[in-house]
Amino acid sequence: MVLPEFLRREVLAAPCPQQHVVFVGDTFELVGFTEDESLARLESILARHPDTFRALEECAARGVQLHFVCGNHDVELARPSVAARLSALLSPVEPARVQVYPWFLHVPRVLVAEHGHQHHALHRVPEVLRAAVNGTDELDLPPLAAWNAHPWRSRLSRARAVARACLASERAERRVRELAYEELLLAESLRLALDGVAVRDLARLSRFRTVSALPVAATRMVLAAAGRTVAGNQAPAAAGRFARTLQAHGSAVAWYVSAHTHRALESALEACPTRYVNTGTWSSDVRGHGPDQSDRRAFPYAMIDLAADGATSGGLRYWHPEGG
Repeated sequence: MVLPEFLRREVLAAPCPQQHVVFVGDTFELVGFTEDESLARLESILARHPDTFRALEECAARGVQLHFVCGNHDVELARPSVAARLSALLSPVEPARVQVYPWFLHVPRVLVAEHGHQHHALHRVPEVLRAAVNGTDELDLPPLAAWNAHPWRSRLSRARAVARACLASERAERRVRELAYEELLLAESLRLALDGVAVRDLARLSRFRTVSALPVAATRMVLAAAGRTVAGNQAPAAAGRFARTLQAHGSAVAWYVSAHTHRALESALEACPTRYVNTGTWSSDVRGHGPDQSDRRAFPYAMIDLAADGATSGGLRYWHPEGG
């Protein structure tokens, strides 16, 4: 595991007085589990990776703030009980050193960080904030997760699971526009230090529609069967819509950080000053096309420095265990 070495050499050894480490989703494999199963699995994952566990503990103990943004593979972190257990495990003395964000992290004028799956219909969980309020609710699996949840089943039964997931997602999209969910969005806006109308507009930027999602799913399956994937050299359109929505509400940020596509990339966003960074993935078997694909010892990450005058600098970086 290279993560513990990275944390010790690049975070704990750094002279910066105030440091934040953000994990931009899919840090754990927790999707599709019940609340009790998620708690047990979280502990099991950390127990199986003791060196990583100790490095994260040391970061928190030394005053580094740890942030975990939920992705489509660890959406169960949104449950208050699971988030609290993660905080207690990594920072038992000061649990507040560990923060979980069910949707996205916002640092005013500096950055937003979201995994990115909320803009991908096959992985989108429309009511993700519901789990952050009521931890006993079961989250509906998004369509692609429903397909992958029971690979041992027949294709017909899996297709039925996808159909049920599509119907559940359509219903959830309607509930997102109801007063009850708008109250959750308002509460989240206070936590994010963002205008309530801005947060509502961000929640409605993307929407699941069965009629458009199923052809995309079919295309992905055909390409996967042929050993091919869809890759691009530009930021997803949703990233631009997200950044421009913030700008329209007077809350522009310098950086938009995501990871869902697994494609390590830095680029400009159209019609706004925000710069896009995708941190890719450190998992060798699912890397997107980029320098880290040709060099499996290159691990992408984003470095954002904030100066005393509010100016930012940084961008996409690649870390080599041998050469830093």
